[in-house]
Amino acid sequence: MKKAAWIPTLLGALAVLATACTNKQGETEAPVFITVNLTVQQGFVNVGVVAPVQIPSIALTSQLKNPSQKDPQGFADTQLESYTVHWHRTDGGTRVPPDATFPVGVLVPSTGSATLANFPVLTASQVQLSPLDQLLPFNGGFDRETGRSEIDMAFDITFFGHTVSGMRVQSDTATGPLFFDFTGAGSVARKTNR
Repeated sequence: MKKAAWIPTLLGALAVLATACTNKQGETEAPVFITVNLTVQQGFVNVGVVAPVQIPSIALTSQLKNPSQKDPQGFADTQLESYTVHWHRTDGGTRVPPDATFPVGVLVPSTGSATLANFPVLTASQVQLSPLDQLLPFNGGFDRETGRSEIDMAFDITFFGHTVSGMRVQSDTATGPLFFDFTGAGSVARKTNR
């Protein structure tokens, strides 16, 4: 009889966990949430150019979770310290670059915004690694999973930091597409300036 008494307690606890909050903006205890907008994107990337893949413009906006709340002392200003980039394929392939974390170091005022220019989502060395290296002519010039000469991927970017008062902050996650191919030296400028 005593052994069976813990079963209803366990089932009750599981029911509470199953109905837990799924509010993405409420994932941290901070009074603010940060939204991410990829306003301008590069789009096409030539793997023949050994350079980091950068996003021309990322807009970050801080909003108070409680719109009637005020922050006159700036305790809810957010110091962003890093961001992570996670890749996934949109062309049916499965191989992607590994997740990466980059430093950021920008202050976003509460109910304010900040714009980042040319922040990387892929390092120059990662452009030369699998699966992107398969698009180079000396490696065959095509993706072995899809048989195509282009690899289509999307990246998820999430920022992390803390408020001036010390509460952790995690931004929402923004997603952007990138298309990788190899373009000969004659048309490198055309592909990278789109």
